[in-house]
Amino acid sequence: MTRFRFLILVGFCAGCGLLSAAQTTQSFRDCKTIFQTNTSFDPRLAIAVDGVVVHRHAASFAGELDSWRKQGFAVGRMFFADSDAGNAYWTGKWDGTEYPQDVERDREGNVVKCAGVRPYMLPTDGWIRYLQQMTEQSLRAGAGAILPEEPLAHVFTGYEESFKALWQKRYDRPWQGQHESAEARFLTAQLKNELYIELERRLLDTTKKNPGPDGRTPGFILPIHSIYSNIAAQLVAPLGTSTDLPGIDGYIGQIWTGPVNWALGHYDSPSKSFFGSAFVLYDFFTQLAVGSERKMWLLIDPVEDNPDHTWAEFEQWYKHGVAAMLMMKDTDRYEIMPWPDRIFLPGYGTGGKTPAPEDYRVVILSVTQVLQEVPLGGQWETTGDAAIGEGVGVAMADTLMWQRHSGPWLQGAYGMLLPLVERGIPVSSVVLERVKEPEYLKRFKVIVLCYEDFKPTESWMNDSLTMWVKGGGSLIVLGKDGDELDRCENFWWHKQGFASPLAHLLSLLGGTKESSWKSGSGLVTRSEISPRTFGTAAAEKEYLPLIETAWKQTTGTSLSLSGNLVMRRGPFVIARAETKPVKLSGRLLDIFDPSMNIRDGIELTPGQSGLYRDVQADLAAGTPKVLHATHRLVNQSTDSSVLRFVIRGPAETPAVVRILWLRDQPLAISATDPEGKPVAVSLDRDTETALIRFANHPQGVTVSCSTK
Repeated sequence: MTRFRFLILVGFCAGCGLLSAAQTTQSFRDCKTIFQTNTSFDPRLAIAVDGVVVHRHAASFAGELDSWRKQGFAVGRMFFADSDAGNAYWTGKWDGTEYPQDVERDREGNVVKCAGVRPYMLPTDGWIRYLQQMTEQSLRAGAGAILPEEPLAHVFTGYEESFKALWQKRYDRPWQGQHESAEARFLTAQLKNELYIELERRLLDTTKKNPGPDGRTPGFILPIHSIYSNIAAQLVAPLGTSTDLPGIDGYIGQIWTGPVNWALGHYDSPSKSFFGSAFVLYDFFTQLAVGSERKMWLLIDPVEDNPDHTWAEFEQWYKHGVAAMLMMKDTDRYEIMPWPDRIFLPGYGTGGKTPAPEDYRVVILSVTQVLQEVPLGGQWETTGDAAIGEGVGVAMADTLMWQRHSGPWLQGAYGMLLPLVERGIPVSSVVLERVKEPEYLKRFKVIVLCYEDFKPTESWMNDSLTMWVKGGGSLIVLGKDGDELDRCENFWWHKQGFASPLAHLLSLLGGTKESSWKSGSGLVTRSEISPRTFGTAAAEKEYLPLIETAWKQTTGTSLSLSGNLVMRRGPFVIARAETKPVKLSGRLLDIFDPSMNIRDGIELTPGQSGLYRDVQADLAAGTPKVLHATHRLVNQSTDSSVLRFVIRGPAETPAVVRILWLRDQPLAISATDPEGKPVAVSLDRDTETALIRFANHPQGVTVSCSTK
């Protein structure tokens, strides 16, 4: 699951290009785009994003950090919060004391390791002190941000000696293995979650108490995995529960093809799609930060470590992932990739062999330029009078990771989410740990809730939902109660006299035996059908009618079931034909086309995703300009029919630029590198535009276009 190493972040100004070493650099918190590598500066990896991540396991990391800082970047550091990467702590190399009791162990007592080389750790006081020292060393070395990566544990562990002692102290009763009962599983996961919250709290405190190298307070960012991919990997992590921790500057939402497909593998439906799984993973991350001061960087990976896939597969998954990610309009920050080494450098077995095919590298850099430019916010597009359905939510909580699931583990959760995505409804997860925030709940018009696969940890979660309903919201309550956890008498609902959290909620809402009723100014719809059936035809017959009725009664409008999703963000159009075709009008430059061809209208068939720049107004104006380029377009100017622009990019991958030029006018092009030496340029011209290709340079190539 975990693939990353030590992290060092280096920043560009979001609106400019590479900063000189003499210039004052921005803080990591201001970076719009980042990537990570485990090497020192390499011109072939010099993608001109705002932050470069050096992710390296070594006793010394200062040299790698300096190699990027000398290029003018702000720096930060990431390290594993969940595993002993150098096997330094548990073996006694750190302080002379061995800690075998602190490594995660399964029921048979086996040490649980990542990639078979490093053990996952229980966040004991000793492990936290080790990471605090690492934090202090990083800050002394000049890091401007600390990123303790993947604070997570396995739910099937809990057999380590340290954990047994912590269990008895926390619950004041003898330890039980997680396999012994549903309650033991739940309590094991709850305690591991609490221990990682404590780890985050102490590392946050250490970070904020130490001044950064430039006098700024260092940033504290949590790189995390999604709740749904965690379930697929049997992991528990503070996600919604971390939102109560003051001082966190933000998150990196780590998604790549692996987690998207792992989660999809735990959902049984004939119509499931990679895009749908990616959409809900990205959305969950967005919901952790939206409406707060916390920032969210969404990660996209053009490849993964699995050697059994081809470059053609990776490219298709990448396009679907990019489309899903860019539909998250509430964030405009991105980790454009981890490990560009596997794409741009030779010597790896990924995809067959590396570097990746040149056309794919060009597409990746073309997308990266979009990620650098795309503005915050966006508008959903639909046809007719029907509403797109923004504001439909499905309640989820961290306890979804704590509870043991039967059958496909995500059948219930994905059963409520993916059928809506398939029909063109941009459904969101409702992070239950945030429902006490009235402004957060105002985002939703209809919320779907089922307590079969998770339980609310506190009664105030039901109280907050009830207040939202009484204020005008529409709540659809699904499923039955009475499972093993509901019957456990140690939880809050029994202490308050209720048979289950569902019984408590329905009591607050004035529940009756009717299928729907008014509660204050809002509406409650009740059905005992389980969402685990929605992966089949039951979604069409049972689920969609509930959503449509609740939407119409709440908003007074009909709900669009277009079977596709289209969003416009600034000049960019993101489209997905999920179950029905998409037709787009206008002059659109195809970002996923390595030649950046301009098309008169687009039609996508079901299963296709697209990303376009709308250039119709530019073409109508006719003024010479860069229409689109591979990353990074630093600047451009037009003066007396002379177009000048600068492109920065990694060596050994060509820059590709499509420009608009004066119709029927001759075109002369010259290009020079930073030393003023000429750079060869190839030109392919049509009646309106020209496609230019030349060798990239990390410090920039200046191109001049003029009439002959």
